[in-house]
Amino acid sequence: MVKGLVDIDDETNRILNLVKAKYNLNDKGQAIAFIVKRFKDNEVPEELKYINDGDKWILAEDIPDMDPYFMQIPLSCYVNEFESPSGRAYKKMLAVYDKYHLLFYYGDKDANEVGENIVNKFMSNPDFATETNKKIMEYSDILREFSESVPENNLNKLSNKQLWEIYEEQDKIHSEYYQWGWIPVAADMFHSNLTNRLKEYFKSLNISDEKINEYFIVLTTPTKKSLVQIEREEFLQLAASIKRDNYHKKLFQELYTGFREQEIAKFGYKTHSKEYEELLEQKVSSLIAHIKPEILKKINNYYGKYFYVNRMWTGKPHTIEYYLKELVKLIDARADPEATLEAGEKEFKIGVEKRNVLIKQLKIDKRWLTLFDAFGDFMVTKIYRRYSQIYAMYRMEFILNEIATRFNLTLMQTRFLLPDEMKRMLIDSMVDKEELMKRIEFCVYYAEKGKDVIYTDVRAQELAEKARKVDVSNVEELKGQTGCLGKATGRVRIIVRHADMHKMHRGDILVSIATDPDIVPAMRKAAAIVTEQGGVTSHAAIVSRELGIPCVIGTKIATKVLKDGDLVEVNANHGVVKILKE
Repeated sequence: MVKGLVDIDDETNRILNLVKAKYNLNDKGQAIAFIVKRFKDNEVPEELKYINDGDKWILAEDIPDMDPYFMQIPLSCYVNEFESPSGRAYKKMLAVYDKYHLLFYYGDKDANEVGENIVNKFMSNPDFATETNKKIMEYSDILREFSESVPENNLNKLSNKQLWEIYEEQDKIHSEYYQWGWIPVAADMFHSNLTNRLKEYFKSLNISDEKINEYFIVLTTPTKKSLVQIEREEFLQLAASIKRDNYHKKLFQELYTGFREQEIAKFGYKTHSKEYEELLEQKVSSLIAHIKPEILKKINNYYGKYFYVNRMWTGKPHTIEYYLKELVKLIDARADPEATLEAGEKEFKIGVEKRNVLIKQLKIDKRWLTLFDAFGDFMVTKIYRRYSQIYAMYRMEFILNEIATRFNLTLMQTRFLLPDEMKRMLIDSMVDKEELMKRIEFCVYYAEKGKDVIYTDVRAQELAEKARKVDVSNVEELKGQTGCLGKATGRVRIIVRHADMHKMHRGDILVSIATDPDIVPAMRKAAAIVTEQGGVTSHAAIVSRELGIPCVIGTKIATKVLKDGDLVEVNANHGVVKILKE
């Protein structure tokens, strides 16, 4: 029996055919012999001791636009530096790349032990949870400050050594940032360790199972606003100032009316389809010459503050035309931005007051209250750190582009270099371009303490196949955690990135791997939100609470089971999603 392969079934045939094609072999027998020889000649190095330790891989995240350049920072941190301050590092990490599409995995038992270790630290010293939030803010600010110092222009005047120093410093700061930034995620994302411990406290107070989810949501409600909320409020304030000005209100509305009656009538695009949005974005550029200086200054200030937020990892930031387009649509709508602002502020205050009342009603012990407070703050600091790192990746792309140009590489090839390889290239002019092309096609990154390696051969396929196996047959009901209370029934729309948002209509059920800032406009239309990944401090949970939309998180298989158009019932009160009709 070949290691890693089972009896000849469809999946094994697929692997053998892949090996045959890749290495120009005549038949499956040669493919099996080739694999056996590879495993004899290239056994996994002894120092990679955890790769086949029997602890099954679990999917941590599925990200459609993530590169090894960035992802090696957290993955390397988790197996090396994460022990300080969390008290325990992960034993192993695995990342599978198909171009920029990333699947990364933890060991199931390993992730649970890391989570339990952190929660035990919180329980023995609740102030450690408070300190974690302070450190996340501190290192996010350090990362942003450094990023602002990264030059955008005249990079050709920098030496290779200077480029390496910028690259190395960013890597170092970002690793320190992840030592603290990942603590709340590790404590709850994969096995709900912190959530379960806090719910046990409710049971000790003799609170009924029916009330536990409700009380948990109320007590972990943040008492501060996240940057997602703040950004939205500033956008509504900007729209309100335009709508109050009759000249600008008329200017924006006439453009949108003309666009719908003439442009769309001519091309026949569906409302808010991808083509519709792109054409409107082109059309609104004509507004800039007619907007008065004081209003244009406000628009430019907002744009300069938030343009990078929806860029995510390998994409492009929004243009000012994008924000003009969103303003045009909002100002034309019947919705009143000022009324929306007032309602949001009222809802936020009601949530905080409801929390204060429950604290007094249940007589929450001070030690436990510190943990509930910190849990709510985890949601705020999660968004704060995310904005900092997206900005860092935006600024570092200027450096990567310069490096790519100097060594006649594509930007994508440059993104598939590990740090030691980047240093060899910049300092010693050594680079294997053929290997980089193999990595882009398909590769597996593996890390454990003191070691990381990228595989591109048959071993990569074998490791990937082992990690990927998930049985989703005969699933009629999905279970997860409650992100935000409520119930809804509607049609499924799979929304992973900004390009998918044209599918979303008001009242649909938004289903995603894990939400991010670039799909927030679609989240606002949703009757309910369902994700595969994420704990209660995930982006989906944070935003759904701010919007008051029912949300079930951490189902693990939602996008593998559900399809666009499926009719589902979401009962977020119990963390259940029922498939009514496929």
